[in-house]
Amino acid sequence: MKEIEYIQVGDYQLPNLKVEEMHLNRFGRAKLDYLKKHDYGLYFKLLTKNELKDYLLKVQKEADDLYDRLVEEYKVKWNVTEELKKKNQIKWVLMMNNINNCVYEIINKEIIKI
Repeated sequence: MKEIEYIQVGDYQLPNLKVEEMHLNRFGRAKLDYLKKHDYGLYFKLLTKNELKDYLLKVQKEADDLYDRLVEEYKVKWNVTEELKKKNQIKWVLMMNNINNCVYEIINKEIIKI
């Protein structure tokens, strides 16, 4: 557990609970937003133990890895290739957008909202 700073307020010492500067991608921000709105107990526990940043970065890495793996799997499964990109760019863009949306929904369901 990391050290927590305390500040003197009158006769009391209160923990200086502030979120460190974090550079989160869309998955990390989505998990943070979910914790604040739907699982405030876990959010507050992680914040008071000074473990929120590490937790969010771990979730973000897990989501990024799953995203990369699933996009590649769907590209193979749906035959979305560079050759298709050269022949029919509009179809390629539509298929890639569909893949990205499907993968984002899977990550949202399996990683973010649990």
